[in-house]
Amino acid sequence: MLMAPGLIWSELSPTHIDAYHRLLPLTTVDRALAVDLVLLSLFGMVMVRGLESVTRRRTWDSPNGKRSLRPLLWAIWLGYLAASGAGELMFSQIFTWKYLSVPAVFFLAAELLFAAWIVSPRRYSQAIRFLRLGLQLLGFCIFWMVADLAGMSLAHQPYDRVSFEKTLPARPGPHRRIVWLLFDEMSYYQVFDHRWPGLKMPEFDKLREGAVTFSDVQPDGAFSEDVIPSLFLARVVTTSQATREGWMIYRTAGHAPWQPFNGNRTLFADAEREGWTTGVSGWYNPYCRLMAAQLDWCRMELLSLPDGFSRDQSTMANAVMPLAAKWMFRGSTTDAPKATANPLDNMVLMQPDDALIGDLQIDLCFIHLPIPHPPGHYDRKTGQIRQGGGYIDNLALSDRVLGRMLDDIAKSGAADRTTLIVSSDHSWRVWLWRHAFGWTDEDEAASEHGYFDPRPMLMVRFPGEAESITISRPAPLIGMHDLVERLMSGQIENAQQLEGWATH
Repeated sequence: MLMAPGLIWSELSPTHIDAYHRLLPLTTVDRALAVDLVLLSLFGMVMVRGLESVTRRRTWDSPNGKRSLRPLLWAIWLGYLAASGAGELMFSQIFTWKYLSVPAVFFLAAELLFAAWIVSPRRYSQAIRFLRLGLQLLGFCIFWMVADLAGMSLAHQPYDRVSFEKTLPARPGPHRRIVWLLFDEMSYYQVFDHRWPGLKMPEFDKLREGAVTFSDVQPDGAFSEDVIPSLFLARVVTTSQATREGWMIYRTAGHAPWQPFNGNRTLFADAEREGWTTGVSGWYNPYCRLMAAQLDWCRMELLSLPDGFSRDQSTMANAVMPLAAKWMFRGSTTDAPKATANPLDNMVLMQPDDALIGDLQIDLCFIHLPIPHPPGHYDRKTGQIRQGGGYIDNLALSDRVLGRMLDDIAKSGAADRTTLIVSSDHSWRVWLWRHAFGWTDEDEAASEHGYFDPRPMLMVRFPGEAESITISRPAPLIGMHDLVERLMSGQIENAQQLEGWATH
């Protein structure tokens, strides 16, 4: 279990959240994980038997009176298992403490055992027996783990479509449009109230000059899989998870009953009933799966599978790939967890959102962007997409992307009838990232050594408006559902009406 591919830790989660965030079906992947678990267990047993044969002497001293070094092979092997287990936990992002690395775990475990051997070979022998007993008891978990993986491999999961566009009938005359840009993890405090010295965000500043800005939005949660469905459903989702089939279920209170996500109760279903066409481009949440019947245009980027796994490969092909990656050094565990996906490759560089904004047949456009969500993906000094950087770099990238999308709206031919919403699902979660991989010295300084401001972003620009209005009254983020509903029905058509709505 300690040597198994990192994906297994996520797949065995009782929340089944991994099936929610990845392209389905994962049935052949689950079968392959069960096969790999058994094969690695057999390999581990062979290694243990080999160590027993080498160190089977009961005395810890050699015949010539010198202390034998052979028992130290146990320290090396157990150190490797400890490091491998820690690496798999970091790989799955179950454990993300940045001060601990795979080599550090290996040397810590091995050196502790080595120190025990120096002090007392007998005590060392007892420690080895104790650790072996602990591993033996842990090994019994393989029975339920393989059974659980086998059960998941029999689940009837859909075949996800990454994108689709429905054929729409021609409509007479122009129609009002709403373009809703959601920047993941954007902090109002960092963008406007406490901007990093030298950070330029001209597009956000320009937008603010002609928009209604909410300066005290109250968050409804801290995770995208909870907050965004809340905005769609007009119900605060406190906890969400997935079924084995990959479908979302949620709770609205701690002990409330679980409810399945119902696309017919969402904002997009309401838009459809109002005669609006709808489109979504987003990452992390399986929009095309959850709302296939309610959307006319959809594209999604989910987390990719690591270690060569693929939903389109056979069970045996999937079983071989991670082993080959590990032993042929194509995917060995590193100090930091591997990035399981880089949505920026498609969502920023390939610019699919431009197609949605430019499609004038779509009236309600929702775009969920993976920035400025950590870790860093951008170097603001060179203007290049790259691994590394920090939250401030991602803010600079967000400004660049906003500018591109404002240009798209201007060129669409529908700017005079397009209402723009710029928001975020939650603020910069300093408490989550501060001790995780990717946290930089600049992040530490920008966060004022751990200060967390919970306010997300919310700005609304109406076509033709040039006045800047700031609403400082506290506003719950979930109120955006009602706001969009009123925008679609025509009850709110300008900044003054929006200001009046916000004060009630």
